[in-house]
Amino acid sequence: MSPYTRTDAVTRRLMAVIAIAAIILSLPLRAADPQDTARALITGVSAESVGSEAPHYSTQVQPIFDRRCIACHGCLGSPCNVKLDSFRGVDRGGFGENPYSTRLTADPRTDMDAADSTAEWRERGFYPVLARTGSTQTNLDDSILYRMIDAGMRHNGPGFSRASVDPFRLQRFAATCPSTADALAARLQEHPGLGMPFGLPALAEEDFAILRDWIAQGSPGPTEAEEAQAQQVANPTAVAAWEAFFNGSDPRQALVSRFIFEHVFLATIVLEDSPGDRFRLVRSRTPPARVADDGEGGRQVESAPIDLISTALPYGDPGAERFWYRLEKLTAAPVQKSLFVWYLAPTEIAHLSDLFLSPDWAADADLDPPWDVGNPFRVFAAIPAESRYRFLLENAEVIIGGITYGPVCNGQTATYAVKDQFWVFFLDPAHDVSVQDPSLGLDGWDLFMDRSLVGNAEYLDAYAKTRARLEPDGWSLDAIWDGDGENRNAWLTVLRHETNVSVLQGAQGGMPQTFWLMGYSGLERLYYDTVASFEYWAGDGPKLETLLFFNMLRQEFEDGFLGLLPREERERIRHQWTRGIGSVALSLIPFETADQPTRVDVRGPDPLRDLVEQIAHRLGPRISGLPDRLNPRVKPEVAVDAPIKDFEDWEAAVSMLTAVQGQRFVPELPSVLVLRLNRSEGPPQDRHRVYSLVANRVYKSQYTLMFQNGQALPEEDTLSVYPTLVNGFPNLFIDLDLADARRFLTDLRAVQGKDDWNRFASRYGILRDSARFWPFYDWINRWNVEHRGDAAGWLDLSYYDAPET
Repeated sequence: MSPYTRTDAVTRRLMAVIAIAAIILSLPLRAADPQDTARALITGVSAESVGSEAPHYSTQVQPIFDRRCIACHGCLGSPCNVKLDSFRGVDRGGFGENPYSTRLTADPRTDMDAADSTAEWRERGFYPVLARTGSTQTNLDDSILYRMIDAGMRHNGPGFSRASVDPFRLQRFAATCPSTADALAARLQEHPGLGMPFGLPALAEEDFAILRDWIAQGSPGPTEAEEAQAQQVANPTAVAAWEAFFNGSDPRQALVSRFIFEHVFLATIVLEDSPGDRFRLVRSRTPPARVADDGEGGRQVESAPIDLISTALPYGDPGAERFWYRLEKLTAAPVQKSLFVWYLAPTEIAHLSDLFLSPDWAADADLDPPWDVGNPFRVFAAIPAESRYRFLLENAEVIIGGITYGPVCNGQTATYAVKDQFWVFFLDPAHDVSVQDPSLGLDGWDLFMDRSLVGNAEYLDAYAKTRARLEPDGWSLDAIWDGDGENRNAWLTVLRHETNVSVLQGAQGGMPQTFWLMGYSGLERLYYDTVASFEYWAGDGPKLETLLFFNMLRQEFEDGFLGLLPREERERIRHQWTRGIGSVALSLIPFETADQPTRVDVRGPDPLRDLVEQIAHRLGPRISGLPDRLNPRVKPEVAVDAPIKDFEDWEAAVSMLTAVQGQRFVPELPSVLVLRLNRSEGPPQDRHRVYSLVANRVYKSQYTLMFQNGQALPEEDTLSVYPTLVNGFPNLFIDLDLADARRFLTDLRAVQGKDDWNRFASRYGILRDSARFWPFYDWINRWNVEHRGDAAGWLDLSYYDAPET
């Protein structure tokens, strides 16, 4: 059988799976009827108590949306496409197509840059959730937003039925949304528990009154003066300095800035010398800020408003003969699930200039490559490969953050290709053959981004031949980048939590089952496949292609790490990491490092552990962060049920349950538990500690869209504990006093099945029908800001105390 035949067969099987899923997922909750006049069945909608003046949007209304709504409505593809993190989003309204439903054709773009005005959004099919007729009663009656929060006030008091909305959570990838108040009234009459906040406690009376009055008075937004004020930055000189760098006069700078832009366009940028501000790097038709004389011997910054150039993909043709890179201030509240930060100190300007512009460039370098080409190897060939790679290495958490924290709300099946916990290492530029010989001996660059099985196999063959030529004796431990002794991006931990993914610096969570080793070409292929070239609005075909290529890349990086081990161990471990249906896929993807020599001397009964310990010793504790007191390999000499008097006792006791397979309670856990541990004594700032308890699930293979079905290996699942918040999607909050900590661990270890877990969660968890829910949510968000600063965003509640799959 030829590779092409195999490819077609695999594709047919996968498309069959998708077709079945499409039938299942496309069942609507209820067909919305725009002619439905059932609004009279909703009683008590009245404007009698409405205030005479509209509440102020920026100081009264948006803070409520931030505290209670953007937990689910602050991202791309939020429920009904309603985005409530800004007035522009609220005014835009909703969209009838579910962004996560199975479909063959593309939908319109729905990111906030895709249209300039509410009128344009209406032309694209968005419908209003507000009403502005001049009559307070009609404004309330005709507002979808008001109808939803009013229903929540009526039916989501403490103790409401949690189970009543679970079926809707399970069908969220196929749900349809009413586009008129009449149709919504009929839906609510049939399912009164669908009010907002969805499946969570109702708003406080004072918050409800503010939103009611604002909607009744025509829902006015911020004034132009207020919007201009919001755009003011703490240090305009700092912004001007960076914009001067990105738009420098060196003829090579335009290509360098283009390279940087395409790799950080999703990142939130924090300037060290402009505290309190957040930015993003954009392309603008207006020139950058500049520092000029103020006429009185001083200096002032002159800055034109940004005229945004929005293209579907970051490498799209800007459509302007001249444009500039600008830093646009972000004014919407950040949500944790899509927040990853590129921190920039003033000294970085000189460093980046030296990194990119000090090396020699080829005399015939193409400094003006074409647009709309999703192949970075071709477009940026003029930039020295080591400069490109070192930028990615030094900012690896940001680059991987683009993959793990994209703006879409949920990864859905895209995350199926990601294993639940693994560690990532990088090749040192001096040992990366894609840096030493960037073309890998090929005549062109097309093969680098060929996402087919055949094209990937040819790329791997070229890489192997180049390595055999340049590294004939194989890799030693020196081949692993050590972060130059300081940069913690050299060792990353990646975690998957059902439909979302996290990335952390250092070796966290205990010894994982699998590891990656990647170089420049691999990291670049991964980034452009999943971020720069990812069309969130596309149909299922292109998304399936992205998923399949990600699987091939994951295999390439796992195989790269295996190349450090003795040859006789590699095949066994490769098949241990991929079992079940994945064994078929292994036969289709060449084992590129199978016969590669190695200069690593691995000894002992566990070659993987010995190799990782050698890497940890070479990179040192500054890079690895080891030892990990919460997830140690060598356990302390304590019992899980030993007395717990302080936080140190707790950490020792809980560490007895972490990074250990075969514990029956772990498969019953949701993905992420957030626990606040309290003590009554000590300084006020140290009365509480926050921990994240994360379940690491193991599957036979990631090579199937429905791997949970029969592919799970619950006996190999493990628990990891982190001394901070991990991920932006908590599944359950737990508020625990030290006095109860011993019993908590004993009861947790006693969980043996779903019924046991439900009883445990009811006893220790803050369920979503609890009156304690919002106070604790507010507290944990404040803690997040106080302890994590610019890296803190509002936590998402899409999966809180609810079915995950």
